[in-house]
Amino acid sequence: MKLNFLQKLILLINILLLIFQLMLMGSIPSLFEFSIMNLFVPIIVLINIGFFIYWLLRSKWVFLLFMLSFLIGYGEWGLLYQFPRTLIHKSTNTFKVMTYNVRLFNKFDWIKEANVSKEIERFISQEQPDIICFQEYSKSEAPTLSSYPYSYIQPIQANGKSEIAIFSKFPITNSGYINFENSTNSGIFSDIEHRGKIARVYNLHLESLRINFKDTLVTQANSDGLQLKFNQVFKKQLEQIKQFEEVDLSNKYPLIICTDLNNSQFSSIYRTLKKGRLDTFKQAGTGLGTTFQFSFFPLRIDFILIDPTFKVNNFKSYDVNLSDHLPIMTTLAWD
Repeated sequence: MKLNFLQKLILLINILLLIFQLMLMGSIPSLFEFSIMNLFVPIIVLINIGFFIYWLLRSKWVFLLFMLSFLIGYGEWGLLYQFPRTLIHKSTNTFKVMTYNVRLFNKFDWIKEANVSKEIERFISQEQPDIICFQEYSKSEAPTLSSYPYSYIQPIQANGKSEIAIFSKFPITNSGYINFENSTNSGIFSDIEHRGKIARVYNLHLESLRINFKDTLVTQANSDGLQLKFNQVFKKQLEQIKQFEEVDLSNKYPLIICTDLNNSQFSSIYRTLKKGRLDTFKQAGTGLGTTFQFSFFPLRIDFILIDPTFKVNNFKSYDVNLSDHLPIMTTLAWD
């Protein structure tokens, strides 16, 4: 059946959005930098799924365009959503790694709930990770965590740096600090021994956005200002990754990177840090893997990236309302 004028207009919009989606996901090359829009890939995907359903219900051939775009971008869809599957690799020589931005353990009462620090301690006790990386850690508010005899906490800084920490049930043989220049964020690392082998665990907290989204897109001026702020933040994030890479040049152990990336899985920031490494969510996760809720909009901005030396037995995302971020945990095995 032929399309009427309105349907032709909808078709044009649909085609443009599908192309835009493929560019944002990195499935096809683009001459433009979409630093802001990379965060909103799930919304654009949802709109395109709506178009797909619209055409399908009307028995129009146009629904095939979405299926074609899916095939073109098949490799990137796994970064957005994972269906449940049975993993072939199983091992008893495993350990669990968690990363969690705890937002200072609710030091300034962002969450109207008492004893958030104790609730986080109870959650950790229940899940029993062997290694935990905390971003936005606070010594004054932190629980005891007596099950973790080994730890490394970012040295106290005079310039208001946000604390980060690594806690471990296994011995830490060496640790170090990565001072991100002109930033309140930073990175640390610990070499951790597990059953005669050593892994280098990095905890990286990249430059934060610190942007109020409630009124930034109302006017063109605000929209332009938002783009400028994003570009400045993303440039600093790339510089921080470069600092990390320089530190890692002297590392002789397989690495595990726990990071609050403050950016999405479709950004150049993610692609730069992930290069040559595995995303544990893509290896063993399910669903969207959401780690941050922005105005009820799911974002995945916290990651555990690993050296291919490791195998991923499991990955979990937790819906725990004790911070503005959600914790994630992976179970790893030595090859």
